[in-house]
Amino acid sequence: MPTTEPVAITADSVARFAAALGLRDAAKVPPTYLISLTFPAADPLLDDSDFGLDWSKVLHREQRFAFHRRPRVGDEVTCTPTIESIKTVAGNDLLVLRTAVDGTDGPVAEVWTTLFVAAGEDE
Repeated sequence: MPTTEPVAITADSVARFAAALGLRDAAKVPPTYLISLTFPAADPLLDDSDFGLDWSKVLHREQRFAFHRRPRVGDEVTCTPTIESIKTVAGNDLLVLRTAVDGTDGPVAEVWTTLFVAAGEDE
């Protein structure tokens, strides 16, 4: 998948994300904020009809973050998603996406998203 165009981490976007979580102090970027950037970065794949992901069968299973440094308001970052693995377990699929988040000064974080995709009735 391609790398996204640079996206600015703004005070407004951090405040809205923090408010959605019920956090009152939005002075620092919440650790989970990056999901608001990394999940949309995978849209080209996840929305690709040739990939065939049926969103009616998808559950978000897990989220994991590895930080190289804390993201900051004012950072401009790019996201590069890759499919790390697809495993079938008991007829259901587990799709793991790894997204590298890079700032202008180097790596910021890696974010893993695991999606559970239920088997279809005919599978």
